[in-house]
Amino acid sequence: MVERRAMAGSSGSFDRRDLALAALVVITGLLIFGWMAYSALSDMGGDLVQMAAPGTAELDLDKVGEYTIFYEDVSVVEGRFYSTGETVPPGLVIELLDLSTGEKLELSPPFGSSTYTFAGRSGRSIAAFEIDHPGVYRMTASYPPGREGPQVVLAVGTGLFGGIISKIVVAIAALFGSIVIGAAILISGERKREREEERLREEDRILRKKGI
Repeated sequence: MVERRAMAGSSGSFDRRDLALAALVVITGLLIFGWMAYSALSDMGGDLVQMAAPGTAELDLDKVGEYTIFYEDVSVVEGRFYSTGETVPPGLVIELLDLSTGEKLELSPPFGSSTYTFAGRSGRSIAAFEIDHPGVYRMTASYPPGREGPQVVLAVGTGLFGGIISKIVVAIAALFGSIVIGAAILISGERKREREEERLREEDRILRKKGI
């Protein structure tokens, strides 16, 4: 009888192990969440190529597909801070040239409206273009002859928000998944202890009934 009561009392050790395992799972989820969130924010800045306009920039584009041109109303380029208002200056003309063929690329309205704000920068999509082969492309932004306008910042990127959203989804899934798994470990451990204690109580009841 004494031995069985001692066994039931030792079930608390399982609680400590379950708690440690659940805590480890949650901490792992938090680390994955933090890393993926940091990676998403880093990619946001790294995938955008900036240029001051009016001006010219050569873009080394290594991915086939659609690219988006953003107008950054708040930005920093080469240590200079820009705050140029939310509206694109009237008359600003953007042209893209494929240096390998000499052909001019057509610009089209962006697919949907995309905006971003991070690291002291904010921008919104204003145009899009598509390339069918990697290469170096020259982007020129200027005002018509005889017309002056403010200097602004443009940025070019592709797959910007798709990659970021996928990483954010993974980060959130890791965080909430680890919490769910941790809770499941604790609940499962508690139920096992309850079943074991119930079994021991039933055995004690049978032994008492037999007078042992």
